Amino acid sequence: MSASDRQTLAGLIPLAAVAIALAEYALDHAQPRWTSPWFWTALGVTVGLLVFVQVLRFMKSSPAMPSKPDFSATSIIRRKSTRDEGNS
Repeated sequence: MSASDRQTLAGLIPLAAVAIALAEYALDHAQPRWTSPWFWTALGVTVGLLVFVQVLRFMKSSPAMPSKPDFSATSIIRRKSTRDEGNS
């Protein structure tokens, strides 16, 4: 079994478990669940949380500054060349 097959299987097992749980939840009662106001409240809250997470995910602030200063060779050369121009 290849790595991609294991990843596919690992993704399908929780999906199947959720589908079975939802089917039992929906079909295991004499009265349909969607007639209850709690169902609609829970559904609305769930959808609202999903939208909120997506908004937070895609509306990120600007990237943070790196924690370490830039000591690359090009930045050191650039700094030295600007100092040399000012001294001459």
